[in-house]
Amino acid sequence: MGNTERGKHYHTAGEALDAVKLRWVLSALGVILLLAGSMFAVDWMIYLYGIEGNYYAGVAKPCITLLCLVLVAFAWKNYIDKRDWILLLIAFSFMLPTDILMSLVGLNPDIPVDSPIFMMGGVLSILAHITLILRFGRGFPYFKSSWKEVHPDQTPLNKYWIPLVIYGSAVVAIIILWRDMARIGHLIIGPIYTAFFCTTTWFAWETVRYKLYPKRNAWFAALAATCWYMTEIVGEVYNIGIGDVSEIIYRIIWIFYGTNVVLLALSGYQWKD
Repeated sequence: MGNTERGKHYHTAGEALDAVKLRWVLSALGVILLLAGSMFAVDWMIYLYGIEGNYYAGVAKPCITLLCLVLVAFAWKNYIDKRDWILLLIAFSFMLPTDILMSLVGLNPDIPVDSPIFMMGGVLSILAHITLILRFGRGFPYFKSSWKEVHPDQTPLNKYWIPLVIYGSAVVAIIILWRDMARIGHLIIGPIYTAFFCTTTWFAWETVRYKLYPKRNAWFAALAATCWYMTEIVGEVYNIGIGDVSEIIYRIIWIFYGTNVVLLALSGYQWKD
């Protein structure tokens, strides 16, 4: 994509990240990694040794999201463009209370996964996805007729194989889990929410294919959305409660979601001119 065409998407660009601010960003990442490592260690000790309670992990998980929200706020003046930064900040403002509510569900066995608290977390998460869909879309140039002129040789299969893979694999997962989803009352919220996180993942990968972000930011966004996709698919296995399988799944969900929040925060920075 030439400079003129890139200019349609890159406007009011911020300053490139300087050496001093980069050190602060890397320091914050170091704290996040230490917190995540200790959280995973405690999580597995609780499971392997039958220790009662998992409060440390339950508190540490939203703390990681909070630190990533701080990273996003810290990108002020070093954003790709102001609109992109505002949308990312809004998305994290929905994600943080979502993680707090989901931690409450995980910490308290008396709060089921069909409770109002869980459903409220689901609604907030949907709002986060709507915001990210708007962010990743960058004006949705691939849906405009003028975009076909840029790619005249593109067949429908070439253009839509990414969403076919994303939505298709999610549908297969839902079919496999359908009976258990009915048992826990997720037959409505499950498919609705799936449509949103699949769309987020699709548009995130389009930023790579159509170069709507600088290369590093596009890959950060795409990998972040993919990790969130994996979080939701794997997380539903935990929600249906099938013994040790769900317990083990609970210990690996945040490997995906933690990666998601970190890469998502980093995708908002203007790394170089």
